[in-house]
Amino acid sequence: MPPARKQPPTVSTREAVFNAGATLFSARGFDGVSVDDIAALAGVNKAMIYYHFTDKIAVYRAVVADMLTAVSGSVAEIAASDADPQQKLNLFIENFVRHAEQRPWFPLLMLREMAEGAPHLDLPTLGYIRDVFAGFGRILAEGERTGAFRKINPILAYATVVGPLVLNAARERVAAQPGRQHLPMLTAVSHADLIAHGQETARRMLMP
Repeated sequence: MPPARKQPPTVSTREAVFNAGATLFSARGFDGVSVDDIAALAGVNKAMIYYHFTDKIAVYRAVVADMLTAVSGSVAEIAASDADPQQKLNLFIENFVRHAEQRPWFPLLMLREMAEGAPHLDLPTLGYIRDVFAGFGRILAEGERTGAFRKINPILAYATVVGPLVLNAARERVAAQPGRQHLPMLTAVSHADLIAHGQETARRMLMP
């Protein structure tokens, strides 16, 4: 008797709606997506979206919060660890990239949202961004206090570290279009190289 075939893991209705929303919002932005679009891609009745998320903006904010809560949790653990400040900064960069690997929709969605002035994010959702930045700031402050880092504006330091990660995701979206892969600017960049570059850039930026 042949072995039983392993069944693929089931996806809940909420997960299906979440995944559909993440995909569509990343590609089109908030205003370019309707509830009908989300329902069609998720393969569910539109009423199920209202059951699980109340409305479209709730889906959108849940998608944003998913990444930010994961990153803020990681950075809080890193900042509180016994690692030295440079190691903590390296871990922050690596974790940010790894979380974005798991959620490839996030960098482009967030880039578009911030460019528009974050009109779709309420105060609780913006609070997750504050938590990520606060953890990053604690790492910088410890480095300054111990002499490992020079004093620097934390906002500019954050933009220097995170900016290339977000912009590379946008570059990858451009490169994914047919017929463009031969262009030097659109050659694939491994995430290992992206992490190494971010860590080296941060090291040089903060060198006392």
